Amino acid sequence: MFCAISGKVPRKPVLSPRSKSVFEKSLLEQYVKDTGNDPITNEPLSLEEIVEIVPSLQQASLTESTNSATLKANYSIPNLLTSLQNEWDAIMLENFKLRSTLDSLTKKLSTVMYERDAAKLVAAQLMMERDDKSSSSSKSPQQMVVGTRNEFLQGLLQSSREFVARGKPKAFKWPILKGFEFLPTQDYSSTVRTYPYKELDHSQYYNKWALMCHCDADTLQITELKDLKSITTLATPNFRSEGEQPIIVSKGSRNRLLLSYPSNQIIVLDLETNTVLREIDVHSMNQIIYIYGHNEVNTEYFIWADNQGTIGFQSYTDNSQYIVHSGSPDVEYSSGALHKDSLLLALYSPEGILNVYNLSSPDQACSKFLMEQEAKIKEVKFADNGYWMVVRCDQMVACFDLRKDVGTLAYPTYTFPEFKTGTFVYDIDDSGKNMIVYSNESKSLTVYKFDKKTKSWIRDEVNTLNLPKETVDFTNIEVVCGDGGIAAVLKTNDSFNIVSLTS
Repeated sequence: MFCAISGKVPRKPVLSPRSKSVFEKSLLEQYVKDTGNDPITNEPLSLEEIVEIVPSLQQASLTESTNSATLKANYSIPNLLTSLQNEWDAIMLENFKLRSTLDSLTKKLSTVMYERDAAKLVAAQLMMERDDKSSSSSKSPQQMVVGTRNEFLQGLLQSSREFVARGKPKAFKWPILKGFEFLPTQDYSSTVRTYPYKELDHSQYYNKWALMCHCDADTLQITELKDLKSITTLATPNFRSEGEQPIIVSKGSRNRLLLSYPSNQIIVLDLETNTVLREIDVHSMNQIIYIYGHNEVNTEYFIWADNQGTIGFQSYTDNSQYIVHSGSPDVEYSSGALHKDSLLLALYSPEGILNVYNLSSPDQACSKFLMEQEAKIKEVKFADNGYWMVVRCDQMVACFDLRKDVGTLAYPTYTFPEFKTGTFVYDIDDSGKNMIVYSNESKSLTVYKFDKKTKSWIRDEVNTLNLPKETVDFTNIEVVCGDGGIAAVLKTNDSFNIVSLTS
């Protein structure tokens, strides 16, 4: 037994019924007389409630030997130690009080600093609006970039905080696969009128929809899973006369589509009118590997990143561009993922490079996440709880806790023991706690659930959906979550099947 205040073996041990902690009797009694509270929980405590502990023979022997005047360190000055004991107890008690006060003041200081930063952001936003109204129309885009980048980042931070403050979405109840319909194979030029998916509106917390684009030399077949009544398929001419195909097709805000070509030219397409809104040249010396437009945060700009880590924001309507991170020749990225609050961007490559950038802090170095040796990264996504980053590899799933030290796992890395590499495809839903796996060998679709108690993935053996043996091999699977429910989209190079996971 050790005293919770002094850290020493107590001579007269007592127990506090509030914190269930052991103390030196004199220290606890003095603390209660001074404050009337338990030292650990700060709950009200009286002297009458203190429970004396009768030590066992072994404990009593340990206590006597520890405090004995015949110890080598005490042998020559037993009387002095006895006289100094009270002073020592007083010092221990005072140190404990000082530590408690320091912790309390630290928390208060953090709150005050946060409120101050929020007030500064609001003031900066108002000043930016005032400057925009008074600025001359002849002001060049380059001047805007140089003069307002900090204000732009402050506005981004404020918009993100407002988005997060609106609350979390209601969690989806994952279904039982037994008895659910497997819709027929559709090629990307077809339209299906039976897809059970509810359209999201702007009042929803998180607007995610699935998008697939099949390209050839003359036509782009864009399939959008969003509408309650149908899968919307949009056929539009290839905007590059020489037949160049887009290498990235991504969502933009306000029903806009972003098409990025190898020359770093980005076309902004209006999905409602099927018209080109703008053609934008991103001035980067390297290849663009990621573009995305958040539907609720910073809706006037989309984010882009190149393969060496240069990150910028580009306006949909003019040439305004803000570079928030400069690239490095030491890395080579292949794709990226944006956190739902639009402040963290993960850039990664199949070779195991995974770095996370804080977009609101341009001068801050990226956080490097180390993967297991020989891990081939297929996809990175941020869970909708805002705390986790899920990494899909060929044969395993890793999940990092962003609230803790860089590289800390939220749960142990899971390796699929029953599948061979290349014989299955899988995806994890936005919560990071449900996973659906399709086996090309057994032609079966199985749900795995993450168990909090055991911190492991558990396969749902009972509810497995067996598909017809003649079903083709799928090369990818995507779990789609929205206000209307959950679906699994199983893809090949030129076709897809859909399994509705909610009735």
